[in-house]
Amino acid sequence: MAGAGRASEKLRHYLSELTPEARGLLMAELERGLLRGDGMPQAQLLLQHLREILAEHEPPPERVGNPVRLFFMPIEPYIVDDGPEHVHDGRLARACIQPIWDWISADLAPDESKAYADDVTRFMLNSEPAKAEQAAQALQDLVASRFEEALANIGRDDKVRRQLAFRVGTPRAQADVLAFLHLLRARDALAALAARMPVRFRNFTGDQLDFVVGLLDGVLARQKELFPYALILVMGRLPAAWQLVRVAVKAAESDAADRVAETSYALVVKIVFAEMERSMRQLDHDFKRGNMPAATDHLKDLHDSVRGVRSEIALGSGTLWARQLAAIRAGVANVVRPELESIAGRVRRVIRITPGRQLPHGAVVDRDEVAEVERMLAFLSACKTCASELALNEITMRVVTDLQNYLENGSRALLDVLRTAEGPELAYRQAQMDAAIRFCGKLFGTEYANLLARAADVAATSERAAARS
Repeated sequence: MAGAGRASEKLRHYLSELTPEARGLLMAELERGLLRGDGMPQAQLLLQHLREILAEHEPPPERVGNPVRLFFMPIEPYIVDDGPEHVHDGRLARACIQPIWDWISADLAPDESKAYADDVTRFMLNSEPAKAEQAAQALQDLVASRFEEALANIGRDDKVRRQLAFRVGTPRAQADVLAFLHLLRARDALAALAARMPVRFRNFTGDQLDFVVGLLDGVLARQKELFPYALILVMGRLPAAWQLVRVAVKAAESDAADRVAETSYALVVKIVFAEMERSMRQLDHDFKRGNMPAATDHLKDLHDSVRGVRSEIALGSGTLWARQLAAIRAGVANVVRPELESIAGRVRRVIRITPGRQLPHGAVVDRDEVAEVERMLAFLSACKTCASELALNEITMRVVTDLQNYLENGSRALLDVLRTAEGPELAYRQAQMDAAIRFCGKLFGTEYANLLARAADVAATSERAAARS
């Protein structure tokens, strides 16, 4: 299993080294091959890595579709990558999508979904996207009718309810299906609303903010049931999700929390907090996997979100929203504390001085361990920057102080050992010193690391030569 994991990481690294154009072409060819039914070993693993890498690029490359993805395309802006047990107003957990399709294709519309898949595959291979979209809309309309029938029967037939719960398999299966049905029925109205907005708001203030509030007021007046989905649509086009709170403040004509809470736009704050809580869970997930770059991005997003909400809304003290925000800040601290507290111990394992005669034959410094500690130190630096907003002051100050003391003392001790080490021990001490220099560079900066590197060079060469002469 470990070998398979390393092979997968090597493959991902290789794909990341390709140009964006090459990755896009490779992804398109893989998807076309799957549509044709070609047997391609590890095609799904390749696609998974490519999608993860390509998701980091703007704009995303054009993808060859498949029938299932085309069917769910109107739902895509409202899908959230979070566990289905977590509530997100106006959104549907991605974990629901495949079970819903399985239910459609197995029970609700088996013949129609098979015919649809065959037709759309042919249309896509023949580059006829308009016909493929028409077929998808026809099946969406049929499925919406079948869903309405199934939901209507739940109150009369407990067997139908159990079947739905089994098929969808989420904690709130009925609510998830109902949300999916609402999105299908609102497909055209939401598409028309989306068409009136820019793809991306560059500066969500002034005229742009007034324009959006006007659109949302119109939704509240004419189609109130679409309001949560309209808010999600707007949030997906903002530079940062937290900026949605500006809509609530503008609509309430006040930044006072109690005034905002009295309006329909109180839902905005609930949505933003749910997004922040999701980001905190993603931080926890990436942090535990050792994906420090992604964890750092989530940390910075949370820092900006907390600061943004606090600057836009006067939360007061003791209010529900103030308590929720405090819980998020405390949650972030709880996520990162155990790993941050482990950094000092990991640094010690790398640079501690074991007497030369006790060193095992062929001892080496683990490069992977050094690289991982470097990533942790970079994350610690990000925590220092975000400390005030995320209740991280105490933990970061304590960890940084411990590391400073140990690295300063440990580096001096390594310099002393370098002056007398010989043979294999010298190579090992130099590797330890190189690791210490890299750690100091992350913690103290490049200038300090360069000074330490010059001191190490003197200790290992000049002073040794002087002693021999």
